[in-house]
Amino acid sequence: MASPQIDVDEIVATLEQIRQRGHSAHTVFRDWVNLMLFALQDRDDPYLEIVDDYRERGDMAHPDGQRSVDLFAKAFGQLQERMAATDADVLGAVYEEYGMSSDAFGQHFTPHSVCETMAEIAGVGDESDTDDRQTVLDPACGSGRMLLVAGRKQPDALFVGQDKDPLCARMTALNCCFLNLDAYVIQGDSLTVEFQRAWQTSYSSLGGSVRELDDDEVEELHEWVTDAFENTVEAENQPSPTQGADTDSEDRTPPVATSVPSEQASLGAFEGSD
Repeated sequence: MASPQIDVDEIVATLEQIRQRGHSAHTVFRDWVNLMLFALQDRDDPYLEIVDDYRERGDMAHPDGQRSVDLFAKAFGQLQERMAATDADVLGAVYEEYGMSSDAFGQHFTPHSVCETMAEIAGVGDESDTDDRQTVLDPACGSGRMLLVAGRKQPDALFVGQDKDPLCARMTALNCCFLNLDAYVIQGDSLTVEFQRAWQTSYSSLGGSVRELDDDEVEELHEWVTDAFENTVEAENQPSPTQGADTDSEDRTPPVATSVPSEQASLGAFEGSD
């Protein structure tokens, strides 16, 4: 069940209009997530591949505003309105609510209230006794709900989320972009330290941006995360942290520092799809 404080009925009803045209609920939700992610990255080719698939099914016979691509855009606008009103993981709530009728979903995420408590226990947002930038890591991030809660408490931190489910990783990348966070989102298994794909979201005064990393950057990110974990374990094993070995600050610097042109997460991302 969706989180009780988030009303997603309007969004679900819009997506349901598309599903009733002969698609599965999982396909509609997956395509919606991918369309938003491709649009925000200005990746026209994969975006149009999805749009063309709906066109081939006679979708253009529907009047303007009722074509599937129009309904996907409408759902995007409704998503943004609900996020602005609740400052919460609306996308994950839609996933939970819409997926109740589909065997292909089958996941329920940590309630927002529990995420709030966990962030407090972890000390997110508390003053640090060092000048180092706080890093918040969720190795099984789902839709990124924990990172969003932490992002409201400590927006200047660096956020790293990982999930082996491709759809969950994409939802987290979108959520971090919408909340305008500096983050890396990894598709891969945390237990085996496996990285398949990764996205970087970047803060700007005009709104968040998102881009997918190339293979070399994914490998660089993998090395950085692995080294950071090993350094943390070694530091925790030191008898006295204040007398440990010298720490190279460069080892704590994120590996991918490319400046991403800011594309504010807005309905404008869907313009020009006709």
